Amino acid sequence: MNKRIFITFVFSAVLFSCVNQNVEQNKPSVVVSILPQKYFVERIADTLLRVEVMVPPGSSPETYEPTPSQLIAFSKAKIYFSLGLLDFEKTTLRKITEQNPNVKAVVHSASLSLIEGGHNHLHDGHAHNHGYDPHVWTSPLEVKAIVGDMVAALSEVFPEHAKTFEANANLFIIDIESLNMHIKKVFEGYEGAKFFIFHPALSYFARDYDLVQVSFEEEGKSPSAKHLKNVMKQSNAEGIRTIFIQKEFDINIAKTAAADIGGEVVVINPLEADWLSNMYSITEQIKKAIEK
Repeated sequence: MNKRIFITFVFSAVLFSCVNQNVEQNKPSVVVSILPQKYFVERIADTLLRVEVMVPPGSSPETYEPTPSQLIAFSKAKIYFSLGLLDFEKTTLRKITEQNPNVKAVVHSASLSLIEGGHNHLHDGHAHNHGYDPHVWTSPLEVKAIVGDMVAALSEVFPEHAKTFEANANLFIIDIESLNMHIKKVFEGYEGAKFFIFHPALSYFARDYDLVQVSFEEEGKSPSAKHLKNVMKQSNAEGIRTIFIQKEFDINIAKTAAADIGGEVVVINPLEADWLSNMYSITEQIKKAIEK
């Protein structure tokens, strides 16, 4: 390739990239709280919309604070899809929503079957619950309801694409139902089986498939020595050797606990962008942990 051809090639590539970026920026936008919601919207809207995510990869939705650039993006969006359950949604984003009446706010929690207790854990041998558990996206059944909310809102704001939204959503629902049947089959015969996890992010998953989630955290905080001892005692008694932890949490406590029981720490990411593939992966990891 001679120099003139090479320069032309580079110029064309840069121009193409700039055009693509401009096209993307000119699309109508919607805002979601977490990455799995972005996946849901994109399955419904395909490439018709630009989806802005408030909580970036690797951040905790319980503690995240939006950046100034995100606040600007929010003000330009047509719809905000909120779970209505995360701490930053109840505080910072509630104020932002009130300040931007032009943005249609959709709160999914109103359509969902919620679990009471933001954290479900053992304390002094008893179960204690606080608030509502926010991790609704780990339930395929609740995701179906979320998809219904999204289709209704998107069709109202963008009526010219309503048929496309409905058709795409129907295909997505088929995938969700297949996932649900797969998980049911995987855990058939394991009703009541326990799995141990640092942060209780799989409460809805456990509820839907008749499993028991045991959390190391206490009320959203690192476990006390007494609580950790109780959990480890239970783990030893039941022969459980796997501790799950999300990648945004400190792995050291989990590693120490796993060493005490001669077990291992398995990192999972319920906030993975590819929700469908991730749910299949989490299912297999929990099944392996239960079988060990």
